[in-house]
Amino acid sequence: MTFAEEAGQGESNHPQQPRQVITNVLRPQHAALLDASGIAAAHGDRSVTTKAELRARNAGRRSQVKAPSGERDVQRPDHGATSEGVACSIDSRLTTVKPLDAWVVPPDTADQRKRGRGSGRRTETMAQQLVDLVEQFCHFQRKQRGKTEGGVRTYRWILEQFLIFIRHRHGRLARVTDLTAPMIQAWMDDMAATDLALSTMRLRQSVVSSFCAWLVKRDGLPANPVAKLERPPHRTEPPKQVPASSIMDALVEAAKARRRPRDVAIFLILRYTGMRRESVATLRMHHLDGTWGFRRVRVKGGKTRDIPLPSVVMQFLQAYVERVLVQQVESVGPETPLFWSTWGRRAVGLTRAPMTGKNIWRLCKVYGRIIGYPELKPHDLRHGVAMEVLEQHHDLEQVRALLGHARIDTTQVYAHIRPPQLKRVVSFYEEKAVRLLRE
Repeated sequence: MTFAEEAGQGESNHPQQPRQVITNVLRPQHAALLDASGIAAAHGDRSVTTKAELRARNAGRRSQVKAPSGERDVQRPDHGATSEGVACSIDSRLTTVKPLDAWVVPPDTADQRKRGRGSGRRTETMAQQLVDLVEQFCHFQRKQRGKTEGGVRTYRWILEQFLIFIRHRHGRLARVTDLTAPMIQAWMDDMAATDLALSTMRLRQSVVSSFCAWLVKRDGLPANPVAKLERPPHRTEPPKQVPASSIMDALVEAAKARRRPRDVAIFLILRYTGMRRESVATLRMHHLDGTWGFRRVRVKGGKTRDIPLPSVVMQFLQAYVERVLVQQVESVGPETPLFWSTWGRRAVGLTRAPMTGKNIWRLCKVYGRIIGYPELKPHDLRHGVAMEVLEQHHDLEQVRALLGHARIDTTQVYAHIRPPQLKRVVSFYEEKAVRLLRE
């Protein structure tokens, strides 16, 4: 029996219609729930069951209790009850809501990344890192600009130092937005605090400027921030160490005394050409040109040059290839390196690989200690050759051509070392000094 029928049985006592009775005793939200279904049941449609009827029926079943004798006393709804009692029962069932249990362990859900601009949002999170751009820049310098491996390594190392400075300053990886004039100036101030040379600071700033200019051409930056900064002054200072001919000859003699043909060949090249150590390390078989010298040698800046050598030195190199190099490598071809380094490792054993510029630097330090000049470096031999040629020919242009300088201003520094014109200025003092010392 539905609630509408119960309301119909009490029609004699309550002359109001069933819909009006329920609407009067229920609250507005409950009356709206029983509005349509209650009217249908009052007109004899028993197929319609309201939610309130189901709740009342379940409440009647739960009210059954066990009698002392074991028999169940089933309590059924009182059909004579008024609709007011039914409405109160429905109201109490609808208003009693069981609260939700609290979290035993609260969920650890990360905050969703939001769109839009601002610190920590999607725009900042998705900013491109400078590490990837540095690798692209180095690849561009090597493949499209033709820079040497040594030069590219220098570019990468300098840019990595800048990225390290940004990471220590902000505690995160460097981004494109960090390429600003204040940030680069802060890096320059940090280098100045460590008492770096002006030439070193100028070189590092120049590398960062080239990197920013590369990004500008690819629409990665609106403008080059280094253009707003002051460049460290370029001072052409003469070299601090210029070995005399006797010191350079002593290196060759020491290598001959140890019977090391490879070391003799390396020092002969450094002694008579003034080549840089990286250029010597990258020499290949196809660079040898009879008795003339080297052809198309890759030098600083990715350029190639022809470098002459004394014919007797070229003959020694040919003998070195025929007697020593063919025993170190399986087959000698045009791309075979001239100089190889061999060392042993406990886990791997004997290892052989082409020499690098660092190997030649260490070799020069070893022989420098043997001859009594431990501070000697391969680049010092370059200065010594330049001074020898200048004192012999008194022509800076010939020195520039031999060393491969792009500008004569770079070669001009050798003119300030033992300048002959100053010596002629004080030549008239010779006789007076001799006469004074004899007295």
